[in-house]
Amino acid sequence: MLNSGWVSDLFTKEDFDALINLIRNEAKANGIPDAIESLNNYFYDRMKKQLKIILCFSPVGEAMRIRARKFPGIINSTSIDWFHPWPRDALIDVAQKFLHDT
Repeated sequence: MLNSGWVSDLFTKEDFDALINLIRNEAKANGIPDAIESLNNYFYDRMKKQLKIILCFSPVGEAMRIRARKFPGIINSTSIDWFHPWPRDALIDVAQKFLHDT
């Protein structure tokens, strides 16, 4: 989902058809052919540009490393924003752990 923007089963068939009908005139104005596949692609391209997903993970421990390995889109397709500054003790502990063997 993070890489492709495709959210499976987000809409029912009827809802999706209604959405396609709503964007049909806009798509025509932008030079998109009036074919269902072209309209679907236009809709998903617009959705990908406007869809924002917020995931909150703690970088502490193994969980983030495991998630990042299983789902590379977490790292490749995102920007990281630290909401809270790290306490000085935490920064020192992390630095000591990673620099211990150096």
